[in-house]
Amino acid sequence: MPMELTCQQLESILASYRQMELELRVKLDALRGPLEIKYGRPVILFIESRTKKAKSLIEKARRYGWPVNEGITKNIKDIAGLRVIVQHLDDIARVVDILKKRSDMRLVNEKDFVRNPKASGYRSYHLIIEYDMYAPEGPITRFAEIQVRTVGQHFWAVLQHSMMYKYGLEVPTHISENLRLIAEETNKADEKMMVMRQAVSRDLEVDEIRLYAKQLAHLLRRTEPRSGAVLSFDPSKYFSNMTILELSFQLGRKGFPAESFDPQELARCSCCKAPFLLHEEVRAIIPQSDGSKQGVEPVRLCKVCYSMILPVLRWEFSAAPLKEKNKLRSEWEEASHMHRKFQQFFMDRIQSPLANRLQKASVLLGEHLTICPSMLNIGTVTLFKAAVGDRLSVQIDSEWDPQNGEDEVITFFVKLNYRVAGPISVTYRYPEIEWDEFHEPELVEPESFIFKEDDLDQLFSLIDGQLQELRSPRLVGASG
Repeated sequence: MPMELTCQQLESILASYRQMELELRVKLDALRGPLEIKYGRPVILFIESRTKKAKSLIEKARRYGWPVNEGITKNIKDIAGLRVIVQHLDDIARVVDILKKRSDMRLVNEKDFVRNPKASGYRSYHLIIEYDMYAPEGPITRFAEIQVRTVGQHFWAVLQHSMMYKYGLEVPTHISENLRLIAEETNKADEKMMVMRQAVSRDLEVDEIRLYAKQLAHLLRRTEPRSGAVLSFDPSKYFSNMTILELSFQLGRKGFPAESFDPQELARCSCCKAPFLLHEEVRAIIPQSDGSKQGVEPVRLCKVCYSMILPVLRWEFSAAPLKEKNKLRSEWEEASHMHRKFQQFFMDRIQSPLANRLQKASVLLGEHLTICPSMLNIGTVTLFKAAVGDRLSVQIDSEWDPQNGEDEVITFFVKLNYRVAGPISVTYRYPEIEWDEFHEPELVEPESFIFKEDDLDQLFSLIDGQLQELRSPRLVGASG
């Protein structure tokens, strides 16, 4: 039987785990920048890590009846632990997928407590990995646990841990039940925040939303009496504000049996399937009873989906003549066309040259570069954000009000370290076309972007000057 480890031997083993903890933390932290650039937002918010102390390690071994010998590193696989805190629920899968594909660590075991939470309500994704490293005594292999969770799940776990520490193993029933309910609410909040982010960042499938809106329009048409060929009414009048509890009560009053609806499905948005929080008001349409009470779903819309679906419904039921509706559609298509042109102009003439300058400067300065590009839209939009370490920040906002047919003007506002460096106005002039006697189009003047080259050159000169100032102290110090 192997001899028990001495305190010195145990400390030597723990030293190798502390080395692994630092190496893994650096590698995980290095993922933050590339992920932020790829998704245009922070994915990993922060990273925590720890290595068990000798006393804690011995207590755990004795609790499970394991001897404190060389085999302890195989029995206890979370001696070193790291925790990756991400922003949203779908970010967990992104990070886990990256970790599984890495060649510098091997997956040994995984537990998905996000889809299968513990009875206490605890949610997180656990990975046990095997890691090869070089210690002073030579190459060795160690195990580590990596947990990936959202900031909401982390918030709950920290509070739950403090409760457990106060009460020990004898947590009062009412406390543990309330913690479980709070975990459910936190998870619903996580899901809603993810859907809100998807809506804001246009990750939602717009075609699916439009399809649902058309289906809803068909449903509402059946409830509206026809007056000629065109329906004229405001679709918002069919929606009522109520909580899911009130909706359930109203369905019962109208004679719908409880078994007609799945309570879990009823508590989700009909369109995006995001869960509703307790006592959260939703936009609902209660169906008319048809006697069978089967297959008739009440409409439940969250605020995001309601705001996106209502304009489609108004378009579907617009009383405007067909000619006017075609004009509206044409203007919308023209705005989309201009959107692409202005976006391409910005990327070619401003974003790419600026990104190249910042990339070269970050290498020379030895600073981390973070770039968050975005997409152009109507109104005021932040198109580009970048930071060279904490020494220089660049932000570009755009302002555009489509004119639909006349010269289009877009203005870019540039900020350096949160100070406005100056606006750049760009005018798009439509191509001039004449029709000859055979009704064939003839291009007289091609399309063009009109702007002051001097303004753009001055902007880049200003940025180059800022970057030169950042480099000068370091160069002076090196030459001295």
